[in-house]
Amino acid sequence: MEVLLGLVTAAAFGTGDFFGGLSAKRTAVLYVVGFSHLFGLIGMAVLAPIVADMFTWQDFGLGVIAGAVGGVGVALLYRGLARGPMAVVAPLTAITSAAVPAAWGVLDGETFSAWAWIGIGFALVAIALTSIPSAGDMTPVTNRVIVESLLAGVGFGTMFIFYDITNDAAAPWPLVGARLITAGVLVTVIMTARRSGLPSARRAMWPIVLTGLFDTGSNAAFLYATTLGDLTIVAVLSSLYPATTVLLARFVLDERVSRTQLTGLFAALLATALIALG
Repeated sequence: MEVLLGLVTAAAFGTGDFFGGLSAKRTAVLYVVGFSHLFGLIGMAVLAPIVADMFTWQDFGLGVIAGAVGGVGVALLYRGLARGPMAVVAPLTAITSAAVPAAWGVLDGETFSAWAWIGIGFALVAIALTSIPSAGDMTPVTNRVIVESLLAGVGFGTMFIFYDITNDAAAPWPLVGARLITAGVLVTVIMTARRSGLPSARRAMWPIVLTGLFDTGSNAAFLYATTLGDLTIVAVLSSLYPATTVLLARFVLDERVSRTQLTGLFAALLATALIALG
């Protein structure tokens, strides 16, 4: 079951990224992240009292910490994408975001079959290949871009770890805490900055809403997946999200898929089969 939920997480995360990219073409990234997290917060706040079996301030606080480190990861990721080539920034971030919780899981005593380990290896390769854009010139890669990409991945990976150590019965209250801190900070920045140069967010509102729903949904799927299976497996499968974004861009926007990305998609399918077999 954790394999299925890991793939659902990747699909939702990748779909959220797709709509986030569409939103960013129409308005400022600050609006996209801030308002999408706000809509995600509203949705989780409505569902949490109905779905959760219990509420504890400890789990809520762990969610706040997860949101804070994840927010730092988002900021570093966008900063890296703005300064360096996507072909370097995206794979480094995605692979690191999978490797950090995977290492934590192994240190925590998780064990896997040989097939599962081979599948994890293929998944890491798939993450890298599907993250490489199909076209575009490579901009110079600086040490700062590499470090910030790695730190972004550490931020996402650490967020996954904090989600994993929360009480299963408290889900999805940790997500409410996570979205409360990120939405609160970003919306406050938006309201106080008052930059005249920022375009209106009105014409991007529906894509932003969808971004928030899919992004928060991916976090919810991840949280529930870790209650059913190993953190390592869930984290690695969840990090296959670039494959979803690539497929949506191909079939919705008619963007070209390179041979490298296509190879990555096949590697992702093979990785899923091997992990499920293990």
